[in-house]
Amino acid sequence: MKTTHLVVLILVSLCCAPASEARQFAQSSSPAPSASSPALPGEQAAPAIPANSKGVVYLGDFELHVMNRSGSPTASAAGGSEAGASSVPASNAPRSPSSTTPQSGTPAGSKTRRPVWQETDLPQVRANKLVDFLSMNLLRELEKAGYTARRSKAGEARGEKGVLLRGVFAETDAQNHIRLALLGSGAPGRELQLYWGVQNLARADQPLYEVANPDSPGLQPADGKAPDGRYGPVITVTSFAPVARVAIDKEPTEEQVQKIAGDIVASLTTLLRANPAVMAE
Repeated sequence: MKTTHLVVLILVSLCCAPASEARQFAQSSSPAPSASSPALPGEQAAPAIPANSKGVVYLGDFELHVMNRSGSPTASAAGGSEAGASSVPASNAPRSPSSTTPQSGTPAGSKTRRPVWQETDLPQVRANKLVDFLSMNLLRELEKAGYTARRSKAGEARGEKGVLLRGVFAETDAQNHIRLALLGSGAPGRELQLYWGVQNLARADQPLYEVANPDSPGLQPADGKAPDGRYGPVITVTSFAPVARVAIDKEPTEEQVQKIAGDIVASLTTLLRANPAVMAE
């Protein structure tokens, strides 16, 4: 298995006008109410943070898009039915039965590597399993590191202190553009790029990425060729917060995902240690 390298990027400001198509791919949601706001019917107030906690980390959606059966990309993040079309992210979608858990790994003394999904799984199911397994391991690593880790789902209250951890799976095309990854599209290359970012909850919500205008200079296909449908749209990772990038195999194993989760939490701890005021705000 190729060694995974974690590269922390503090990105400079990127200027790119979002396309109208951004609404078709980028997940949109209203800011969740804070813990100090009155809870709406059906909502639950965020529980208190333990006194010995390093702070609360809300784990948001890690977006992974898929190619549907008709050969066209889905209009939103992966999740939902096995047919492919969906409008909810994989991390919030109904789950298909999966044998993967944070505790399930290679048995002691065994060199067998366990794949995250089965070869017969459809792209939609693969996306669900990968996002689920990554999220479960992130929650476990955050708790081990001393944080209070919580899933951030639509309709749930979110406190005013702490940080939001979220990410998106992308892929680099032949022109070195960063594009939304489309699982099951047959795009060349053996790796995906997982961009993850941290947002201070005391600040206004900011997008992790923006979809670039396809008519922007440099984004037109060469020699009048049609756009490569094996990739999602070109994106620009925003500069509102520290962002990191990690490579992940297109056929990931549980061991690789577990290591990535540990690396993400270790990098998060380093970042917060250098900026302790983030958790105090």
